[in-house]
Amino acid sequence: IQARVAKNDPVAINHLGEKFHVGLGLKKDVRKAIKLWKEAAELGSVRALFSLGNAFASGDGVQQDKAKAVEFWSKAAMQGHVESRHNLGCIEAE
Repeated sequence: IQARVAKNDPVAINHLGEKFHVGLGLKKDVRKAIKLWKEAAELGSVRALFSLGNAFASGDGVQQDKAKAVEFWSKAAMQGHVESRHNLGCIEAE
């Protein structure tokens, strides 16, 4: 993974963020996960946008901010991410 991360592969960077988020094989570090997801999202990872939306919706590693969650989910949904569209629908129903 590290070789692909070094080459700015958004899929690998997002994957590394997920590993840090749950502590899978690495020491759990949610703030590092957020940083990696932001980097992956800037490089085009739709999954990272979804994960950032989830983090901001729940306040996991960041200050809770529903507006930012909606912003990230909207960007992902516009690129076809179904789970993000679902989350937006849930917010709209509230």
